[in-house]
Amino acid sequence: MKIDAIIPVCNPDKRLYELIKRLLKQKRKLSKIHIILTVTEKYGVTDFMKGLAENALRDRRLKVTAIDKASFNHGGTRQMAAEDSDADYCLFMTQDALPSDNCLIGRMISEFEDADIAVCYARQLPCKKAVLKERYARSYNYPSEPMIKDRSMLEDGKIKAIFCSDVCAMYDMKIFRKLDGFFRKTDFNEDMMYAHKALKNGYMISYSPGARVYHSHNLSLKQQFKRNIEIAKSQKEHPEVFGKLSSESEGVSYLKTGIKYMAKNGKMTDVIGFVADCGFRFAGFKAGKLFK
Repeated sequence: MKIDAIIPVCNPDKRLYELIKRLLKQKRKLSKIHIILTVTEKYGVTDFMKGLAENALRDRRLKVTAIDKASFNHGGTRQMAAEDSDADYCLFMTQDALPSDNCLIGRMISEFEDADIAVCYARQLPCKKAVLKERYARSYNYPSEPMIKDRSMLEDGKIKAIFCSDVCAMYDMKIFRKLDGFFRKTDFNEDMMYAHKALKNGYMISYSPGARVYHSHNLSLKQQFKRNIEIAKSQKEHPEVFGKLSSESEGVSYLKTGIKYMAKNGKMTDVIGFVADCGFRFAGFKAGKLFK
């Protein structure tokens, strides 16, 4: 059985090399670690190779493919790398996600004992420097209980039915190829759109909380606003996927649960900051829906 890792990279920091190091130390071995490097003025192939040398990362399983910035696309770039792979399973990760132990690959691959599992995604834990609202976001979106999602969940009309994250997700490539993979032209939500396609075709999505990575962001209100604009734009471009699924109801649940979490674990300033964060998320989402 062959398992490849595919990691899109752009202007990385030292976490990329730590990620590669941890992947190379996994008990369940990878066949290939394919870095899709977007070349910028700040960082290119020479910088990447220098970083590998400085971190003593020399392994025949490492492969790098350079692309220019104009060519990068969240769905299309991942699809290109997937088409280059002949593996049975592909693990897609982002450059800032770090496996919590050396059992990540093994725990994820075990989820595919059921032949109808199309994709499995891992639990995301907050990094050490994560602020309280980000710690809450990780616990809300990535709970400790496992979950199997099937087609019946789409009928509930909630966005959670297709929630999946390519921060760390493993795909059964036989099913992936059968379903023609990712949408090629999308700058967001390629993982959730694939999950929707899989569920519609009778396959299932597995959430494996035992497979864990450290990944979180302390976004400013402005950054959160801009991020939600892009999320909303992506959803608007694909009404066949998101048209019948409600994001707003999930947002209300997130707000109510979050206020209680902040009040219990933080100070009044944390509650106020969290409400402001949710307000900017909502405003960005609504603004994104207005774009043509």
